[in-house]
Amino acid sequence: MNLLFITADQQRWDSLPCYGLDFIHTPNIDRLAREGMVFERCYVPAPLCVPTRAALMCGQWPTATGVLGNLHWLDAGKRPEWPQALTDAGFATIAVGKMHFFPWDARNGFQERISAEDKRHTYLPDDFSKFLQAYGHTRAHPTQNPGYFDTLNASVTPLPKRFHVDGFIGDQAAGWLAANGREPFAAWVSFAGPHDPYDPPEEIAGMYYDAPIPVPVGSRAELANKPRAQQQAGTENMANSMYRMNPAEATPEQHRTWRAHYYANISLIDEGVGKMLDALEANGALDETLIVYTADHGDALGDHGLPYKGFYYESMAHVPLIVRGPGVAGGTRCASLVSSLDYVPLFYSACGLEPPESLQGRSIAPLLAEPEVSHRDIVFSENLGSQMVRDDRYKYAHYATGESELYDLETDPDEVENLAGSRAHREVISHLRSLLVEHNLQNHTYQSAAVARSHEPFRVKQEDAYTVAQAFTVAEN
Repeated sequence: MNLLFITADQQRWDSLPCYGLDFIHTPNIDRLAREGMVFERCYVPAPLCVPTRAALMCGQWPTATGVLGNLHWLDAGKRPEWPQALTDAGFATIAVGKMHFFPWDARNGFQERISAEDKRHTYLPDDFSKFLQAYGHTRAHPTQNPGYFDTLNASVTPLPKRFHVDGFIGDQAAGWLAANGREPFAAWVSFAGPHDPYDPPEEIAGMYYDAPIPVPVGSRAELANKPRAQQQAGTENMANSMYRMNPAEATPEQHRTWRAHYYANISLIDEGVGKMLDALEANGALDETLIVYTADHGDALGDHGLPYKGFYYESMAHVPLIVRGPGVAGGTRCASLVSSLDYVPLFYSACGLEPPESLQGRSIAPLLAEPEVSHRDIVFSENLGSQMVRDDRYKYAHYATGESELYDLETDPDEVENLAGSRAHREVISHLRSLLVEHNLQNHTYQSAAVARSHEPFRVKQEDAYTVAQAFTVAEN
């Protein structure tokens, strides 16, 4: 069958009607949920853009790929990647939107690319910038847009929807599907939003100003009992020329504006999804296409007094996952723990290819027919200098500094009370920490196999190897 893989950038799991946010207008994503399967507990390999995207390319954990930060990328040729495999198998393949590849204009196995990179990377001559220039517009840096500093990042794009980056991505993807949807295809459509800056077009910016927007959970006060990295999060942006403000200082009113604009950006993305569905229907290809809608990670939006991502709270590591297509039980929900890695094997099998042995994900294909089938007992997520594991009840994160977090998601779903110092939970902590150690040791095998295939010296970044090892040699009292 065909594959349409749609990702939003930085979309938290609870930002859609199918996850309880009833007031948001997303009729096309609602349709995917109504006609497909909604996964209730999907967790990303990393709560950060590039490590997750690298993991999704090759189906391996960040500690296996060595890509644990936004300044790293996959070493070419060391691991099988599904875009190249599908291209080699005769599929028409394309990547549309923000991919975060290195170099930025690389194809990474796709036959075609239509590029629209990060909202702050306005210096790149990507296809979106060329599109704006063709119509007499320039791609403004977010700090130049109205309201940026007053709202600490929730600016307005003073152009019609078609000139917003997500309007462009949706239109370009739909156009490509209209032209190519009659042949076997595999497309990754990667929207740049609702990632900050929260910058909807002026014509839709106010659509949620009067909505019952949820207030952030917790506050910065709770961070006194959390890892120091969280206490410092956001403060570095004041000295960063791409940001030039400190989101950690946002007020409740500013948090509300963040969220209103964030939801408006999601509604714009939904319009693009609708155009893609229309193109597939016009070509008679909709029911022959596996559609996967998800995100690379979430966004705190002020939860716990934090901005953006990088940690393991539900708002950051838990993402939406909706699957529609042949063999999918429509109108159903799956409560099993799954990882984003688990749909990479699905890409291969759905397109009639044998998944490579290098994949570390467990295919969700059995769940698409029987959502009650047992799948995972635990999921992981990791970042440069920290890692997380969660089981059915508890979530544990360990940092290279020796600091840690433990949350009982049954009694404290908002993750406010850090139980890492609780004597009553010593056995739980010991068990979950041992799972992280085993996880790292298993990933060493995949790293070694990649080196052996390439016959090159092992070039995983030294700081990555150091921080992962250090995280488990710093003893806790």
